[in-house]
Amino acid sequence: MSSTDSVSPELRKVEKEIDNYYKSNPLLTQPFTTAAWHLLAYAEEYMLNEQRGGVSSVQDIHNLGSDFITEIEHAMTWIYRECEQSGQIPFARDNDLYKASKDLFELSQKYDWFIFAYTCASGKDRVLDLELQGSIIQPTGDFFASIEYEAYNILIDPREPEEALRALNYENLPILAIQAIQAIQQSLKIEGNRFRYEFNENMVSDMKTYLKPFLDRMFLLPSWWEFSRYTLGEFRKVFEVICAIAHIHWIARIMAAKQGVIHKGYVDSLYMMTYGKLIRTVARYSGMSPIDVQSVLDDLTYGNSGITSPVPALQPLIKLNLKHYAIIPNIWICSAAERNFISLVNRLPSEKGIYQKYVNEKEDLMKECIKTRLFDTDFKSYSGNVANLTDVDLAIVSHSEKACLLLELKWFIAPTTAQERIHKSKEIKEGISQILKLKQAFADNHESLLKRLNIDSGYRLEGAVVSENWIGYSNVQSSDVPVIRANHLIEKLKATDNLQSTIDWLKERKYLPKEGEHFTVSRPKTRIGNWHLKWYGIQDHCRGVFFPL
Repeated sequence: MSSTDSVSPELRKVEKEIDNYYKSNPLLTQPFTTAAWHLLAYAEEYMLNEQRGGVSSVQDIHNLGSDFITEIEHAMTWIYRECEQSGQIPFARDNDLYKASKDLFELSQKYDWFIFAYTCASGKDRVLDLELQGSIIQPTGDFFASIEYEAYNILIDPREPEEALRALNYENLPILAIQAIQAIQQSLKIEGNRFRYEFNENMVSDMKTYLKPFLDRMFLLPSWWEFSRYTLGEFRKVFEVICAIAHIHWIARIMAAKQGVIHKGYVDSLYMMTYGKLIRTVARYSGMSPIDVQSVLDDLTYGNSGITSPVPALQPLIKLNLKHYAIIPNIWICSAAERNFISLVNRLPSEKGIYQKYVNEKEDLMKECIKTRLFDTDFKSYSGNVANLTDVDLAIVSHSEKACLLLELKWFIAPTTAQERIHKSKEIKEGISQILKLKQAFADNHESLLKRLNIDSGYRLEGAVVSENWIGYSNVQSSDVPVIRANHLIEKLKATDNLQSTIDWLKERKYLPKEGEHFTVSRPKTRIGNWHLKWYGIQDHCRGVFFPL
């Protein structure tokens, strides 16, 4: 252990014990095919039970979907790491292995809290400190003093809850999907613990049509972005087909469960296909060539393409053995597809350089998007190089109000893990530093800056960091430079058409939620072995969507 380790030796010893706790689970003695099939079948049953329990709020669906994707990751990692790559698909429910799968899935849920806490407490960029009191691990310091920044990241999440709720309960689907539902219902056959239905082209087409508006809001990057073997648009075509299949199979399973199939259709909860049939099916319904489809599917297959630590969210197609591939419906239904794909290509050795080029291009697109959306206002915009100074990403100027708002633009993949969040917080901190340099230059009457902004020293000048999707933890925030989501700032500017009042709103942090009014902080506990973690949760008190203007 390094002498500069921010975590105590006692806590590191506890961490090692927690990291190895999974090894006693009997599922780990099975070959990979058997273990993975049982785990994934249980995971689908978990989602079925959660849906039956009632999911009604925006925050409920956000938590259920994102938590499911994250929590299955650790259990799959343990199986992938420990189990021999062999075995047969059982297509039968074994009570002992069902219990082992349940235990491993629940351990994965708990472990995610522990690994998040330890990561946040490690290294020079740590977000918090941990202490050990008896058998209880908990954060210390002032982490909770400015928890409103974390609450903002959660409450203002832009994902589409309505469509996700409909996916969980087919009875809520609109008329657009009724034909697909009727086709499933009419062809559904139940025999004992098995269910089946006739899969056809119209069914897929109807489901794709229903999903299109939802996917249009999910896929925001240019479809022509070209990677080494296919474009982002071609990835979307493949995803659309498999997502439609996932929805169809999930609806069929819910119908079968309601009609009394034994064990709620557990045995057929995963949609199984041979690789050849999968390629032909996706090619047929996407209009792509089989070779191009194979290129996409190869990258989306768990553990393929040189990924040594695979993640189901990024590689959701599970190869169970040499013959069978599994589509796990809720991994596809709950997927933030574009975000996950961009995160995947950033990890692929052959794509990293291409990805970085597009990151730079995306910030340019972000700038143009802001300018376009503010086109019908009286604001002027300026950007570009400034001699002997950092560049101006974008400045919003109101000459009538003699006010200027400098914007440092940040586009990156929406972070999900603790390590990603810490890294992106550093990028936010760097953006704050850039704004402070520009503000100081303005105070010094920097001639080139004034000329670039087309203002004089009599203007009011403030700055903000504008992030596409995440504003960072409280430990990187500055009282002088607010950080806000791009869409939120744009809507505020359009709603008020007044730069001075928007600057005041930003400086007073009125865009942030208030503890006690919009949210409360809970301190739930979880346990692995002899050790408890007293962590935190954000409880949503908003009625509807949090989006103050």
